[in-house]
Amino acid sequence: MLRLQGKVVLITGAAQGTGEGVARRAVAEGARVLVTDVQEDKGNRVAASLGDAARFVTLDVTREDDWRGAVATAVSTFGRLDGLVNNAALLAMGLIETTTVDTIERLLRVNQLGVILGVKSVAAAMREAGGGSIVIVSSVDGLMGMNGVAVYSCTKWGIRGFARSAAIELGRYGIRVNCVCPSAGNIDMVAPWFHTMNVARHERFLRDVPPILRTQGQRAGVTIDDITPAICFLLSDESARITGTDIAVDAGWTAGHVRPGLPGFLDDD
Repeated sequence: MLRLQGKVVLITGAAQGTGEGVARRAVAEGARVLVTDVQEDKGNRVAASLGDAARFVTLDVTREDDWRGAVATAVSTFGRLDGLVNNAALLAMGLIETTTVDTIERLLRVNQLGVILGVKSVAAAMREAGGGSIVIVSSVDGLMGMNGVAVYSCTKWGIRGFARSAAIELGRYGIRVNCVCPSAGNIDMVAPWFHTMNVARHERFLRDVPPILRTQGQRAGVTIDDITPAICFLLSDESARITGTDIAVDAGWTAGHVRPGLPGFLDDD
């Protein structure tokens, strides 16, 4: 039996990358989806490729009126709303001291305000449907620190705290709220920042990371196809007793590091 059969899910940032992957996986699992994004041409193409199970609506996650319209469209088109995937986000890379106020405010508005408005906007429709599941896409940068992404990391830590409070507040209505924290996603999100990176050195680090920093399975990497099943699991009734928590999809990156000289060190194998 398809685990999302009969469910209606609104997905933000679904014109490409992780959001598109979730839309395709959710439809394959039996859901009907509202594909939303600010990229109208790409979003329409994704929805059209999914047939009658999908529809596209333009949604700027920082605009409350857009959220009202998207939720109303989901309900009028599909009859209900059972799930929300708050996926839309912006990335900025750079040094803290050279990051502009405009950049900081833009990331806060999309990555945090957009998530808050999403939860605020879907609550009534989900309550009317008898409950639902909200999945917020955070990041491993919301679980640990890393140079070059301080502001982005700040926004991803913040939405994890918001998710816990929302889970407590909305639980009485049968609405669950969880986070997924991936270590990879849409390459197009990173591409504009390649000029700030020493790409060759970064790739060499990922390939030849010394044993003291190596984590179990990390060399296998993480793809969008690894992330979407976790999100669809949290949307499904299989996770009915899971709320207010995080699932890291990072091949063990945040689990910790092996230490030389202790049992299990890779050179002992």
